[in-house]
Amino acid sequence: MTSEEAIRAVEEAAAMSTFPDFEHEHSAPELQAAVARAVKSGMPIRDVAAAAHMTALEVLDAADALTYPGPATADMQQSKR
Repeated sequence: MTSEEAIRAVEEAAAMSTFPDFEHEHSAPELQAAVARAVKSGMPIRDVAAAAHMTALEVLDAADALTYPGPATADMQQSKR
């Protein structure tokens, strides 16, 4: 995937996330995946964040969540009890 293709995929996924709630729920994983692919392909986080309308921290979190999947938040909360 070229840099241009990666950014285009992020922009398209970000545009989908602005649709009504039903579609937004389904587009969030697509945006996360597009962001992760762009970061993994070497795109600067600043450029990915701008294309996704996200902060740099949100981009890093999205990429980390797919790269290093961990236990669900509910599972983590139960283990603290």
